[in-house]
Amino acid sequence: MSRQKRDWSEVAAEIASYRQMYNFAREIVENVPVGTGESDAASLLVESLQEIIDKPIAAAKQLARARRRFEKLKALLAA
Repeated sequence: MSRQKRDWSEVAAEIASYRQMYNFAREIVENVPVGTGESDAASLLVESLQEIIDKPIAAAKQLARARRRFEKLKALLAA
């Protein structure tokens, strides 16, 4: 595992809010080459949160989708 992946994996373990997930995923999208599993997973997470991140409330279905995508990203970073 590369140092960057290890560092990101440690950061991901501490994330508690959807805003933190969103900002974390955007950082990965900006810094990881397109076409990697991590970049693809982060892009999907950004996509799922982009429309709801600034709203005071969101549908449980949208939040559940984002949580699943975040868990997948965490698994890829831990691999």
